Amino acid sequence: MKKIYVLLFCIGFTFGIQAQEFNFIPSSPEIKQLANGWYKYSFEGTNFDVEILAGKLSQGNINWFDGSSYSGGLSGNAFAGKGTYTWPDGSKYEGAFKKNQRSGKGSFTNVDGTKWSGKWKDNLRNGKGKIFDKDGNILKEGLWKSDKLIEKK
Repeated sequence: MKKIYVLLFCIGFTFGIQAQEFNFIPSSPEIKQLANGWYKYSFEGTNFDVEILAGKLSQGNINWFDGSSYSGGLSGNAFAGKGTYTWPDGSKYEGAFKKNQRSGKGSFTNVDGTKWSGKWKDNLRNGKGKIFDKDGNILKEGLWKSDKLIEKK
């Protein structure tokens, strides 16, 4: 019976991760003309509290009208470096970003408390990682490639 629950959990967890899309960062042409510094402004339904360096977003906090938010590094209009993205349902990714995608080491926590922690590439689980239940117990551990477990530990 426990194996059935684990299987159902893993299927649901996998589809939950794949279903999560990021909001885009709207671009305002006026940013290029601003002096280096921190700015708070709203643009196209998105609230910004960001640092601008050399006419580009560098880091900060962004909140979208749907309740999604991002806090961390930015490279122009892309998530870059370390950051945290939270979806309206409370699901959260904390870790490395590259060109608006989960890439590098990071953790994705579902609203129910279940969690995937490990390596990412192009928004997919890729490399060593673990799946935890809501109490922190390891359900699966191993090596993933393109979001599929290819080698159990």
